[in-house]
Formats: sequence, structure tokens, C-alpha cells
Amino acid sequence: MKKWAALAFGLVMAFASAASAAEDSRGTLGEIVKAKKIVIMNDLSAAPWQFRDANGNAAGFSVDLNRLIAAKLDVDLEMRNVEWAGLIPGLLARKSDILATSMSTTFKRAQQILFTQGSWYSTGVVAIVKPENKDKSWEELNQEGKRIAVKAGTNAVDAAKQFFPKAELQTYPNDVDTYQALKTDRVDATLNDLAVLGVVKAEYGFEAMTAPRQLITTDTWGFAVRPGDTYTWQFLDFFMAKIKESGELDALKAYWVDGETWKADFLQKNSGVSEERKKLVELLGIGAYVPESNGNRMSLQ
Repeated sequence: MKKWAALAFGLVMAFASAASAAEDSRGTLGEIVKAKKIVIMNDLSAAPWQFRDANGNAAGFSVDLNRLIAAKLDVDLEMRNVEWAGLIPGLLARKSDILATSMSTTFKRAQQILFTQGSWYSTGVVAIVKPENKDKSWEELNQEGKRIAVKAGTNAVDAAKQFFPKAELQTYPNDVDTYQALKTDRVDATLNDLAVLGVVKAEYGFEAMTAPRQLITTDTWGFAVRPGDTYTWQFLDFFMAKIKESGELDALKAYWVDGETWKADFLQKNSGVSEERKKLVELLGIGAYVPESNGNRMSLQ
């Protein structure tokens, strides 16, 4: 009897362990829901995608996407500001639950992290120069004596190595440093994403070279998780599909990319935001995460 009792107890414990394992099978997503908090690292140095506004708060297209993810999960959001080159190492070291930022999907990165199948933006790398050089061909940059600035860890680094192997490549920790290098004639051009051109042109007067074509390379932006974290990966793919279906992604694009209102809302110190911004926040349901509505469910480190 004792032997059968021991066997029965063993079976019960085995089933209990299996049930517990099933509960934990959601991986990082299960941990997020249990902790009621999601941690997302970002590099707040590239308006309008992710940046610090005039009041020092996090703002931008991808920041709103981070808030929307947290809102859909009904969890608090902790954002950590790090340099771009630290994003993937931070994810792999579990310092960030996911990556949901303006990251290009590349073969090199896909060997380290698991990208969503769906993308949230399509764009490409361009050569940004002073206006007097905009009508030249960017192919002329591929020669000895030419200097090109890029932000470390970005898709622009790969583009520079592929298309400008003869030029001197200079890497900087953030976008602003590359623009300052171009402004002070320390480099002949900076490679960056077409998506930042509007802001760079308004701030510095720089232009993108369009010959022989404007886009040097094309790419898409996706979210990412750690290898093997399939449940979280599936959730983010589902999230992406649903916000496209609902029109929420289009609404974000209309405000942050197609419009200009965000500049007055976030690049100038003020005590409030536009009605357009208020309507967007209401549509997305992220009021609890934004400082302009005294939201307290988001923190920034």
C-alpha cells in the first residue's frame, strides 16, 4: 500500500509540475502579466520616433506604440533609455522584455533576436549632406578621402560598409553627433534613415542626395524578442495585425509622420497639448501612460 501511495503521490506531483510548466509556457509574456509591468528599452535620441520632449519626457511614434502595448496588456510601463548599440545586448541580458522601436530587420540581427513577421514601418537609408551637395551622386562618396558618419549599431553601418568601402567610416553614439560632424565639416555626409529627413532638414537645413536614387537600401522596422520566446513573439505579431486592422497604426502615422502638430506639442515647452493629440490619446486608450494627461502608469529611467 505504501508503494502505491508513493506512486500516486508521485503522479500527482508530476501532474502539478506539468500544470505549472503549462502556466509558464507563455515565457516573457507570462512574466509580464504576472508582474503587471512591462520593461522596454529605447534610445530616446531620434525624433519623431523616440526622443525626450522639451519637458524631458519620453515622446514619439514608437514610444506611443510601447504605451499601446502596455495598455492592451493592462500593465504598467517602465521605459529605460539606453544608447542604440545597447538595445540588443540589453534584450538578450533580460534588461528589456521586448524591443519595440525603430529597428530595421536585418539578416545580421535576425541571427541574434527573433523579429515579428509583421512590420510597423517601411523606409530606407539615405545619404544626408549640406544643401550645396544635394545634387551630386552619393556614389561619389565611395572614394579615399571621403568621410561618412553613422550612428553605431544601426542599419546605416551595414549600408556604409557595403556601398562605401573606400571611404572613411566614422561611428558616433547618437544621431545628433553625426549631424554636428556634418555641420562642422568633419565628414562629407551622414547616412541615416529617410524617416528622419524631415526633422533634420528643419533643424539643420540638410538634404538627402537623390542620384542615382534616393534610397541606398530599403528596409522595414519590426519588433523583437529573445530567441525561443515564441508566445511573446506571437502576441506582438497579433498586436501588429490588430492595430493595422483597427486603424490605430494609421492614426499614429498621421500624427507623427504625415503631420506637423507634434512639433508644437513636444518640441516647445508648454502646459498642454493640441486637440489633435488629445484625440489620438483617447483613440488609442493610452491616457494612463502619457504625462500630458497626468498618467501615472509609465516611468522613465
